[in-house]
Amino acid sequence: MKKKLSILLSLLLAASLASCGVTETGPSTGSAGQAAESAAEPAVAETTAAQELPAQEAAGAFTLTSEDGAFTNEGGVYTITSAGTYTAAGLLEGQLLVAADEEDEVVIELSGATVTCGTDSPVRVISAGKVEISAKSGTANVINDTRSAKTADDESQGEGAITANCDLKLKGSGSLTVNAGYNNGVHTTKDLTIQNLSLTSVAYNNSLKGNDSVTVTGGDVVAVSTHGDGVKTENTDVNKNGVTRGDITLSGGTVTVYAAGDGFQAAHNFEMTAGEEGSVPTVVVYTGSYSDYTAADASTTSYKGVKVQNELNIKAGDITLQTYDDGLHADYGAALENGATGLGTVNISGGAVTMNVYAPENKTAGGRMGPGGWGGQQTVSGADGIHADNVLNISGGTVNIDSAYEGLEANVINVSGGTTVVAANDDGVNACRGNSTAAINVTGGYLDVTVAPSGDTDGIDSNGSYTQTGGVVITRGPASQMAAAIDGDGPVAVTGGTLIVLGYGNVSAGGGVQQYSLSLHSAGEHTVTVDGVPYTFTNASSYAATTCWSDAPVEG
Repeated sequence: MKKKLSILLSLLLAASLASCGVTETGPSTGSAGQAAESAAEPAVAETTAAQELPAQEAAGAFTLTSEDGAFTNEGGVYTITSAGTYTAAGLLEGQLLVAADEEDEVVIELSGATVTCGTDSPVRVISAGKVEISAKSGTANVINDTRSAKTADDESQGEGAITANCDLKLKGSGSLTVNAGYNNGVHTTKDLTIQNLSLTSVAYNNSLKGNDSVTVTGGDVVAVSTHGDGVKTENTDVNKNGVTRGDITLSGGTVTVYAAGDGFQAAHNFEMTAGEEGSVPTVVVYTGSYSDYTAADASTTSYKGVKVQNELNIKAGDITLQTYDDGLHADYGAALENGATGLGTVNISGGAVTMNVYAPENKTAGGRMGPGGWGGQQTVSGADGIHADNVLNISGGTVNIDSAYEGLEANVINVSGGTTVVAANDDGVNACRGNSTAAINVTGGYLDVTVAPSGDTDGIDSNGSYTQTGGVVITRGPASQMAAAIDGDGPVAVTGGTLIVLGYGNVSAGGGVQQYSLSLHSAGEHTVTVDGVPYTFTNASSYAATTCWSDAPVEG
């Protein structure tokens, strides 16, 4: 192993010495590098928190110092060869390499450093146990990868501006800007963790990629991808603890993603949850043409906000999405490396989800448009607010879908809590055919659905059954059997809770449920009181009639 490592290191050093160490002063960007730089400037300007540090710009000759480690310098290629803490400062037209033992832990403190390389990753970890890169307080640090855009696989090249073959942690109370003209911004074949760092990564392809996992616990992160996905994982095998790899986990900080393709693409699970000290994440995602930083020649065909191959879990925090494809999406049946298949499940149990999915009128059957393609834009299939190939569970939190082709779509939809408000151009809530019999089950929570009062749309549509035993549901739609406020291929049964239908609905009531005739269907604001609790809502249009079924007293 050591002999192979020595040979690999010799080859890398030879390549680096022939280029990075003798580059002319100043970044020599190709067209991809120029695109990344132009994208970086407005992204940073919009993220004011990243600019509030009393940053000290990199200046002067480059220095690398360590009291407990060892390194060499050959023509501007600094090679760290042992565990220890290293401090980098100043301007380097060259490369930082780490070639330590497989168990060594290496800490690189950036103290006003700018590293630029045009032939390989400016920062590349060939071998180590763990590497931590820390931006010291009050300093601004920049990593510039000025290679031309990647056109073919080349194992001699690092995949990112920062490339690692081990677990990588980025942290610090300073700032770090990564400009990646070749491929990815930050790339590790293992776990990537970002902790309390002001980080801006502008990449030609994926902005942040950890093959095994990506975790953000705090800080202010701006991830820009001009031709690919924002944040991505790849592997789905099992680690030594028996845990499937491929998760993206956000438990604190602010993460803003601008992506030509998908905002987040998790090979396994995506999770937003509270941190150990009660922190919660704030996430904003722009995809496709909603991202101001998408290149016109991007060839992606998926512009989803968050896409997973297994489970998508939102337990805490806030996520806002403006997407040209599904806002939240879970695949079912994908073959995972752990031997299982993807569950295709979306679970929302807390936090707040707000989204605007591109769905203009008269373009509902394929009108989401992204960069490139027809008329300077590219169409994809009807985009949903939340799409689970298998099961969608909403048990808490708030969901606001301001626009979408279909608001909520899954084979089985279970609503047991939370507040969900949906506006859609086709079906507001749709239980589609899939792995099992289609069903919508409402046992609690508040669900408010809006579609147009005319046209081929349904407020709630189940290709199987609709069953309600609790909760409050208000649904709007046309007044016909073919297009209705609520429709099911099977029974629409209410045995508990409150169902208010503005338009047509063929409902079967049982138990202690009573039918009420109300007048809530005109345009404007209305208030209905259910069992003494007032609910206020607004109709953008007028509907044909109001019918209510409830097991509690209703006034309105």
